This record gives sequence, C-alpha cells and structure tokens, in this order.
Amino acid sequence: MPVLLALHGCAGVPAPRPPAAEVLQAFTLQGRVSVRYGEQSLSGQLNWRADAAGDEVLLSSPLGQGLASIIRDDRGVALMKPGAPTVTAENVEALTQSELGFRLPLSGLRYWIQAQPDPARASKVRRNADGGVEQIAQDGWKIDYLQFQENRPRKLHVAREGLEIRLVIDAWQPH
Repeated sequence: MPVLLALHGCAGVPAPRPPAAEVLQAFTLQGRVSVRYGEQSLSGQLNWRADAAGDEVLLSSPLGQGLASIIRDDRGVALMKPGAPTVTAENVEALTQSELGFRLPLSGLRYWIQAQPDPARASKVRRNADGGVEQIAQDGWKIDYLQFQENRPRKLHVAREGLEIRLVIDAWQPH
C-alpha cells in the first residue's frame, strides 16, 4: 500500500522543463522561405549570417537568383535589389514594409529560430507536454514550431495580420 501511495503522489508532479538554451548571437543559416501577403506570394531561398555587429540576409529565387539583400549594422539597415538603388532606413521592419510590401520581423526572428522569445519584449510561450516550445506569441506575431531537428527548430510558421512566413531551415551553423 505505501508503494501505491508513493506512486499516486508522483502522478501529479509535472515533468521538469528542459533548461532554456542560450540564444546564439552569431550564426549562419540556410533555408527555404515562403511568404504570403494579401493576394501575393513568393518563395525562395534564405541565407542569413548574423553576429553581434548585425545581420546580412540574402533572399534568392528558388533557382538561386538574388532577389534582395538586407544588411543591418550599427548605422541602420540597407536593402539592395538588382537594378535598383540601395535604400536605407533605421529599422528592417519599416524598410521591408516599404520596399518588399511586408514586414520581415528580423529582430524577433533572430530569437524565434532558436525557439526563444525576444527577451526585450512581452511574450506568451505555449509548451507541449514534454516542456518543448509549441508556439510563441510576441508583438502581434504567432510563431508555430512544426518540426524540430537535433533540438533546433527546422520548420516554422510565422503569421501576423494577413502575412504568413513559412521557414524551413536546411542548415544551421553556430559561430
């Protein structure tokens, strides 16, 4: 009987959550991206190099032709498209909205691809029964984690007000 009581007492204790991983500030990521906004959509490849000094993002067509390059550093953000003048701004969200037609949430995405919310902003994190991240809601964005590989997100769905971004991470290299 004491064994039954002991087992019964443990049944209500939730499993401990895995510790939050440290957010890497320096990495290289290659993947595929699909963006749907309003009636328009585009898909292609994403190459992203990030470090403490900033970000360099190259969006390419499915065949590898460069569509846009975004560079963020301490001076601001620059967007370059083939055959067009370089456009600059103070933040990537406003720049991509005006030039691409949708807001690329690069500052939050840096954390979301690591299954973490941006610690500087309020968020809600929904976890599965094992304590792993299922969804993050932050700044009006909902980030759903569809697949993990080697404890890192592999497939993500990022959505906000008529904009959907699907990201498949093919290669991830921390620095």
